[in-house]
Order: sequence, then structure tokens, then C-alpha cells
Amino acid sequence: MSVEGATVVVVGAGYRGKRRAHARMAELGAQLVIVDEPGHWSESLVADGIAAHWVPAEILGDPDVDGKAVVDALGAASVRPDGVLTFWEDSIAVASRVAAALGLPGNPPDAIDSVRSKVRMRERSAELGLPTPRAMRVRSLDELFAAAAEVGFPAVVKPEFGASAMGCVRVDDLASLPGVYALVRDAVRPEANSIFRAGNDLLLEEYLDGVEFDVDLVMLDGSCRFSSVSQNWPTAEPSFQETGLHCPPDHDRKAVKRLVDLCLQTVDRFGLGYGVLHVEGKCTARGPRIIEVNARMGGGRISDVVRSVWGVDLVEAQMRCALGLPMSVKPSRRPQCAVVNALVHAPRSGRLVSLPIADAPPADWLTVDVHAELGDDVQGPEEVFATTLAEVTFTGKDLKAARAMADRLLADPPEVAPALLPG
Repeated sequence: MSVEGATVVVVGAGYRGKRRAHARMAELGAQLVIVDEPGHWSESLVADGIAAHWVPAEILGDPDVDGKAVVDALGAASVRPDGVLTFWEDSIAVASRVAAALGLPGNPPDAIDSVRSKVRMRERSAELGLPTPRAMRVRSLDELFAAAAEVGFPAVVKPEFGASAMGCVRVDDLASLPGVYALVRDAVRPEANSIFRAGNDLLLEEYLDGVEFDVDLVMLDGSCRFSSVSQNWPTAEPSFQETGLHCPPDHDRKAVKRLVDLCLQTVDRFGLGYGVLHVEGKCTARGPRIIEVNARMGGGRISDVVRSVWGVDLVEAQMRCALGLPMSVKPSRRPQCAVVNALVHAPRSGRLVSLPIADAPPADWLTVDVHAELGDDVQGPEEVFATTLAEVTFTGKDLKAARAMADRLLADPPEVAPALLPG
């Protein structure tokens, strides 16, 4: 078997930005079968010539129930996959169960579950003797106060399930707990985002100082075939919303290596030996620490970043792992370029009237992904969770050049006018 002509089932297509990964798989010759909820935008991938088939399946949020629903839907559609995968955080637990039920390659469901739940991950990490921040599950305001007595300050309130720092807030004292609890509780409603159908318990965990990194790994048969490190910029505390990153990193090499070693030790102990993994961690004053382990490819433009800098196609690597094919990862010995990836957030709450970066002329060193339209009502940092207006990626011969491009084109900020009053 080869990638060419292989039937690959994608469980959960995710947001529209994931279309790039699906298009890349089709470009490599795979016959894609997308399984998603009725009415999902991904049904259009068939008409676009990217997917061969689209199969509807009811998704409720219980991975065991949803996994069976997907297997049944594939059977009813007479689809016999050669591999199963997903690039979507909401669907990794379901995809692992589908692969296991069909006897196809993938990480075991219990390993997926142990990292998908941030509570279970902290508990399991401590049991395994890995360096682990103090953390406790929280289901009520009273439990949050009790947890604060054990965890201390500063600390972070975050949802058990989530992605992109949704619902994550720094808290520095007891007086702040009720307000932060109410804010996060409102953010983690299933009605606000489908990811919280898996559960909306919270946890309070120790705040980690230091510089944050994304570590992207390609694993096969328990062995790491490739790793890439991107250095994150300081987040927009207290919300922890990402502001940007650059690759390759320019932090202390020994500290970064220690973090990568801890990432590899962690995924090995958790039993995650297949596919593309996205691990977030920090080089702290006390050594490397893991923030979270994502048993999927990183989101946003991370696959493009890695491909530009190291010449490694994470989409192809994930697909080959899912198909049980030999791995042919051949990274460049030195960075081919440097990439700066910046997120533009609303500077204040109101109505978006200007987004200059959206009008930047096309260039092979610049990619602009616009997430908001002029006239939209947006939230600024005073509301804690600011609206993301755009994601901008700059490619230069080195980090200095890429940063200079970013500084020049982002110098003209977006403009937000006061919101229009009703009537």
C-alpha cells in the first residue's frame, strides 16, 4: 500500500482553516472520507474535489458513543478505510476509538484520554514521577477556594478540556477568585464552544514562569523521527491568549534541549508512540515543565512553519503514520529560513473599522489569515478574552529579517470605534 489511492478517514474536519491540511492530503493522492456532524461546512470539500466522500454522524461529546456512531456510519456508507486520523482537538478521542475498532494504526484510546483531560494528565504525570505543577480539579467556587489553599498563588484557572487557551485566566489572590470563576464558567459552556461537550470541569494549577515553546514531534513505533521547536512570545495575561511565535528559537540551546528531552520522556511514559504530536512547555527557573500534550498536529499555521523552516511535511507524516507506512522524514541540517507568526487582537471593545494588515499586497514571504470583518463587534483586552482579528506569517532569510518585516507591516494597528448604541 502507498499514500496514492489510500482511503483515509478524517474524523472531524474542524474549523475552515483546517481545509489546508485536507487539501494537502488530497494533493498527495489520498482518497479522503470526511466524517462530521450534519450540516458541517466540510461537506463542501466533496464539491471542491478535495474529499471523495462525506459521511454524516451525530456527535454528542461522549467519545465511546461517538466512536461507535462513526464506525456505524462508515459501515452504512460501505467505507473501508486504510487509515483514520484527525487534525481537530475535539475529535482525537473519537478518532482513536474508530482506529482501534477497525484494527488500524494509532495511539491507544486510554493514552489519548490521559492527555486530553488536563486534570488526568496532571494526575498521571505525578504518578509517573515527572516534574508536575501542583493542580486540583474544581467543580464549584467552594472547591476553587479549597484548591487555592493547596496550589497557592499565582495560579491558573483553566478548563479540563479546551484548546487555544480558551477559558484560561491567571489569578493572583483570593479576592479575585469569584470574578475569575464566573468569567471562566461562562466561557466553558458547551453552547459557547463544542469542545466543552466533553466536560466543563475546571482545574486550578500552579503558574509557571519562564519562556514558552511549542514542540512538534513525529513519532513512529515509539521512536521520535523528528522534532521542531517554536518559541512563543509572552501571552496576553491574564488571559494567556497567544500573541505570536518564531521558529527557529533563539533561547538558550541547552535549556531548549532539556525541554525537548522532557517532552519525549513524557509522551513515552504516556504511551503516545504514533503520529504527529504538539507539546507545549516552558523553560522555567526550576527547569523544564510541560503545559499540555496534544495528540495531534498543531493548529493554525504550525505545519506551514515547520515545512518552511525544516522541509518536513507534518501532514504527510501524520498520514503515513495513520496508514502504517514507513516514515521518510528528512529535515534539513540547518534552518532553511526563519518564520515569525503573529496574532493581531482587537485593541479595545467596539466596532472594527480598520484592519490595515488585511490590505497588505500579496507576497511569497507573507500570509495573512483574516478572522474578522469590518463592522464586526469585537472584544478588547478589558474583557479579558480579546477577539482575534488576524494571523500573520512572515518568512525571512533569518530571524532578524523576519522580525523586521513583522515590525514594519504591523506598525499600523487596527482601529476600533465605540460600539453603536441600539436604536
